[in-house]
Amino acid sequence: MLGAARRLGGRPPFQLRGSYERLLEGRLDLQIVAATRAQAQQAEHDALNELERLGRVLGAQDPHSEWRRWLRQASSAPTPLSLDLTAVLRLADHWRLRSGGALHPGAEALGLLWAQAERTGRPPAPQELQRLVSAVQGAPWTLQADGCAVLHARGPLGLGPLARGYMVDRAAAVASRAAGVRWVQVRAGGALRVVGPGSVTVTVADPFTARDNAPWLARVRVRRGALAQRPAPAPGSAPLVNPRTGCPAAPAPGVVVLAPECAAAEALATILSVLDVRGGLALVDSTPGCAALVVTPDGRRHPSRAWPRRDHPPGGAQGHEDQPG
Repeated sequence: MLGAARRLGGRPPFQLRGSYERLLEGRLDLQIVAATRAQAQQAEHDALNELERLGRVLGAQDPHSEWRRWLRQASSAPTPLSLDLTAVLRLADHWRLRSGGALHPGAEALGLLWAQAERTGRPPAPQELQRLVSAVQGAPWTLQADGCAVLHARGPLGLGPLARGYMVDRAAAVASRAAGVRWVQVRAGGALRVVGPGSVTVTVADPFTARDNAPWLARVRVRRGALAQRPAPAPGSAPLVNPRTGCPAAPAPGVVVLAPECAAAEALATILSVLDVRGGLALVDSTPGCAALVVTPDGRRHPSRAWPRRDHPPGGAQGHEDQPG
């Protein structure tokens, strides 16, 4: 995009890059291309304000967030919720039903149980495990047409990557609406959102080696859409639990999803880490605008039907590109 402006003989746009800690409970990277520096900085300001606002709504670690306050309430009476929290709860309902329960907010309680088991070296008591599995089979809440919700679950719940994806989508949308903005990229963890005519070429690292100069596994171009990557869990991290069985899942070493929005990409990446390869890719294939690549422990690549076919490194070539173009 920058090169195109120069070729036309116009004034080159300004490209802003920024990295921020403690947003989205981790690191956030933001790139904005705008007509002027002031316009890019205004878009940056708008995006960061939006993330801070959403953190007060959806923050899992903030005891004062709307989400955490709602979970603490003792009453099962209908409670008015903000539009943002309602939107994320509706997304959670959508993916819980589409995945057959493979993505369920109640998996938070099961994850905590298995994390405690790892710390103590003792597996969960069968009765306790079965109790939690039974508790997460139903809907954790009911959303009403008047904007209220009724909370049914009485154990821990988590919105996890789904909330992060929603926040990344919102930040990118807000920044892109600022005056003079031509292109926006937001990264948070394994999530990426691109808005505007430019694109990003993402290098997918080989999950079987930690060498920086190792040949990459695939390269995909993200244009006006989103990507989510889900590497294998690091040693000592909280286990990913299949809420339908209550047992830790055996996630694939590498999962990459392309989708129109980051929330969908994050949801599908989590589901692919829980379901078997065939079932997970069937769900991706039935989701418009989405594609995925799963790498199994034997090193085999399993692409969905819509996954770009020309993503292999030619002759084992290496490199990384992350520029609007």
